[in-house]
Parts: sequence; C-alpha cells; structure tokens
Amino acid sequence: MHYAKCFEDKCEIISISITLLFDSGKITEGVKATLSTLASLGEELSSSPRWVPQLVIDYVTPSVVQKHLSKTEAKLAGLSDEALMSYPIMVDPSKIMAMELLAKLSELAWYAGKHAQLPLIPSKMIQISLKHGMSALSPLAFVNYGNCISLTSENYEVGYQYVKLGLALMKQSPSRVQDGQVIFHSAYTRMHVEPMQTAVELYLDGFNAAMRSGDTGFAMKCAYFYDVCSFWAGMKLDDLAESMKETLMRLRFHKNLLIASMMLPIVRLTLRMVGEAANTQQNSLTSVFRETHGEEDMADKIPLVMRTNYFMDCYEAFIYRRFGKVTESAEKIFSLNVLNTSNSKFVMCNRILETNDKVWIARGADSKVSMEKLAVLASTWNFQNKTYLLQAEEQFSARNFDDAEKLYDDAILSSKKHKFVNEEALANELAGHFYLETGRKYKSLQYFYQAEEKYREWGAVTKADELATYLRSN
Repeated sequence: MHYAKCFEDKCEIISISITLLFDSGKITEGVKATLSTLASLGEELSSSPRWVPQLVIDYVTPSVVQKHLSKTEAKLAGLSDEALMSYPIMVDPSKIMAMELLAKLSELAWYAGKHAQLPLIPSKMIQISLKHGMSALSPLAFVNYGNCISLTSENYEVGYQYVKLGLALMKQSPSRVQDGQVIFHSAYTRMHVEPMQTAVELYLDGFNAAMRSGDTGFAMKCAYFYDVCSFWAGMKLDDLAESMKETLMRLRFHKNLLIASMMLPIVRLTLRMVGEAANTQQNSLTSVFRETHGEEDMADKIPLVMRTNYFMDCYEAFIYRRFGKVTESAEKIFSLNVLNTSNSKFVMCNRILETNDKVWIARGADSKVSMEKLAVLASTWNFQNKTYLLQAEEQFSARNFDDAEKLYDDAILSSKKHKFVNEEALANELAGHFYLETGRKYKSLQYFYQAEEKYREWGAVTKADELATYLRSN
C-alpha cells in the first residue's frame, strides 16, 4: 500500500489482498477487511457499533434486510427493463470500488454461513447503481437480486426475470472482465428452473469467460460447480471422475485450498463408486498440493465447507445404507443452521423411513413440502421425480402401501423421462426394499435388478456390484 500512487492502485491492492484471503480459506479475515474498507468509503451495511466494525454483518437483522429489499423493490417498480438498459455508466471511483467490495463480500458471507444477510448485498449494489450509474458489476447485482428472490421468496418466475435482465446488462457492458462471475451466479436460479442436464453447461460457459478475462478464481469455482452439479444431474461417473481429477490439478496449480477442501469429499465418493483404489492421489489436501495441509483447517472452521463435508458423508452413508451414519451426519448439518440445498433435503427426507423419531419425521415432512414447492414453482423437470420418491417413502413409513406402490412407480417413470439415471437407480432400489419389507420378495427382485442395471449405466460400479452380490444369493 505504501507504494500505491493513486486511489485506483490502492483499490487494486485491497482487492487482491481480499482474494488471497478467500483462496487461502481465511474467510473471517476477508470479511473484516472488506467491511472495514466499505466503511471508509461510506458504504456501511448497518448502524452497528463503530467499535466492532469486523462484526457488522452480524448486526444486519432481518428487519434491516427487509428494509433494504423494500426500498430496492420500490425503486425498481417504476423502471422498465429498457430504462435500466439505457442507464448511464458509473464513473465515481469510490463507488466502483464499493461495488467490487460488495461483490467480494457476497462470496465471503456465503462461505461464512451468513446466508440470512445475503439479500442485503445485491440490494445495496442495485441502489448504488440506480444512484450513480451502471458499473461492470451491476449485472451481477441484478443476477444475485434475482437469486435472492428465488431463494427467500420462492418466487422463481420473478427471480428468473431479474437473472435474465442481469445477463442482458452483462452482454451490453463494454467490459468482459466480470462475465465469468455473472454467468456463474446466474446458474443458481437457472439450475432450478431449466433442465439440470443442460443448465450445468452454464458453468463451462462461466469457466471459459473467466479464463478469457484472467479471473482464475471464478474459473475454479465454475469448474468445481460443473463437476458437482454434473454428479447430481446423473452424468456418467467414469467421465466425471476424469473431469474431477483435471479440476483438482487446476486447483493445485492456482493454490486454491478452499475450493479443493470442498471438492475432495465428492471426489472420494465418485472414485469409490467407479471402483478406483481408495489410496488414490486425490485423497487429501496434502496429496493434491504436494505440501503439508491439514483438511481439518478448512473442514472444521468454515461453515459451508463443513456443511459440504457432512452432506457428502450423509449421502455416501445413505447410498450404501449405513443409516446410523446418515443420522449422525445429518444432525451435524442441522446444527450448522446454514442453507440446506434441495439435494440435502432430498437425502435427509428419505431418512424418515428408518426411524420413529418425531423430530426426524417433522424434518422429513418439512423437506418433502419444500421439494413439492420446487416441483410446482421452479421446475417439474428437475423436481417431480424427487417429489414422488419422497412421497412414496412417506407413505411407506405411514403404512399406506397402496399409495406408496403407485408413487414408487411414478418416481421411476419420472426419473427416466427427465433423464436422471442416478435417481432412477435409487428409486428402483428403494422400491425393492419397500416390496422386500412388505413380504413380496419376488417382486422386490425385479426392482433390484432394474436398480443394478441403472447404477451400472450411471457408472456406480461398486454399488451395482453390491446389489449383484445380493441378487446372486437370492
């Protein structure tokens, strides 16, 4: 900072410093540095005590968030898309810097588990844009504003409109520097609304755009989310395993400890499912980076990393039917009190079949309702089959066998129709256990045979072999 010759130089140094803190997993330090600089620019998030600026984000109450959202909504209500597209360009250097810091704060807050405060950030960015003109990051503000509407209000139609507006603003911007970041964030709502198998390609678009502009940080995030979302979309696991190895090589090259720590659990599971040796090179941060790194440094300190690790433990235990481990991992997820994705709700809701615990039954019912809403409000393609399967499990648990039988078949057919081979395999397997546990062993075998075939089609060789061993003995 001592050698900075102008305000722009100082901004560049601060921006790089915060990025380095993020990549190394020092989330709290990154939040403190970002908030402190925002306060010096006159863009504080709340009227929290001056003597604790590092904790200011914790003072952002729901009422403060709602106040900002209402103010932004009122300002946007009188503006057409055409009017927003013709807004003047932002020229104030301090406001341009504030926009960049708010964009970084959004990333940091997400990983820190400050999800309740997230809607405030794009709302504030939009207010700055409406007052001072559009910057290269204004498209990101509209995209994330749309994501927040989708996430908090479950209004995917309106959220999707703002996401598309943000993308339109991005295309007309004279700068391509932020394209990777905007495309990356636009994928959240689009992955809910558009068919997942095609929407996942957005992350490849984001990766290419970020690499062209030299934004390797967002390129790595795009590569990570492409692999993860491809897993849930039912991409062939042998191809995906190779893609994951390539992503880990890139993370090693760019020294991105944070994303690597989030990625390792799903890499381990994928390699286990395709039948690769357990002592693969990609089994720890130490082997990935060829230096001494303790995964616990990330996994036990950063809420989103913790949730990711617990969830993958939960899913692996669920797939291999170790339900004690499912419960243990799911309890850890709930204890974090961070955002649970549709995938985590899908897995944890299935747990209700294995317990009479009233708390778990209530959690399962809540998760099922959330999935039913997604099927109606977001996308039949992505969520109908999951909804049917959760309803089938619920009816099985309630001993309503006729209803359960029909719903299992509906889940299988919907999974097939919407090209989720991974969930078609799971639905067949759970239907097999339903028939087995209700005294219809011969019929259960038909579903287990189908499950084995579909797991093998997906590339989950070890899971298919496990079922094949059971079938040979029966």
